[in-house]
Amino acid sequence: MVAPGAVEPDAMPRPQVPPQSYAEYPLIIKSQDGKKEIARVTPDQSGNYRIALPPGSYILDVEHRAGKRIGAKPQPFTVISGQSVHVDMNVFVVSERFRV
Repeated sequence: MVAPGAVEPDAMPRPQVPPQSYAEYPLIIKSQDGKKEIARVTPDQSGNYRIALPPGSYILDVEHRAGKRIGAKPQPFTVISGQSVHVDMNVFVVSERFRV
């Protein structure tokens, strides 16, 4: 039996990626329009990363590998000359959808 109404994806719990798995999910720095890859960075075992970038606007995303069920919301950020920028990326494991 299927009840009417859709389940909102945001209402479903999403397991976070375990810390020991951070290296399996490299982060990608993209141009502001998201079309050009600027750099890649792999977080350490604590999930931290550091990269030097020229001033400009960028998007931080996670590398979406084929066959891996992961998700993340791309994070736009701007680098200003002489300043550090802190950008968090929440990566989650996407569970299989129920089939009826």
